[in-house]
Amino acid sequence: MDIRSEIIMPGDETYALSSYFHIIRLRSEMVVEEGGHGEPLCVSRLDLGRTYRFGGTGGRIWELIREPLTAGEVVNALLIEYDIDRITCESEVFGFLARLSKERLIRFGLSC
Repeated sequence: MDIRSEIIMPGDETYALSSYFHIIRLRSEMVVEEGGHGEPLCVSRLDLGRTYRFGGTGGRIWELIREPLTAGEVVNALLIEYDIDRITCESEVFGFLARLSKERLIRFGLSC
């Protein structure tokens, strides 16, 4: 993807993300270690020497975005799996994605 078409969400978690047009993609500079039996999923940015741990819903969101999806598709999947209302789910998902973007673990684009 051309860097000029990449969208980086600002750190403000209230940023309005078009939930059905921006494709979420994982960055390639990472090593992912699968969690198992209740263990958190570990993501390492080797280029920065940082490791992130995602458990629970954060780990589930990470599993979902391994395939190029929109934030709206992630929200819809979580609405089926969890007992949560849409507004709360969108707020939590968008906030989590904003933090992932701020750490440059994911990027957003306008097309597949």
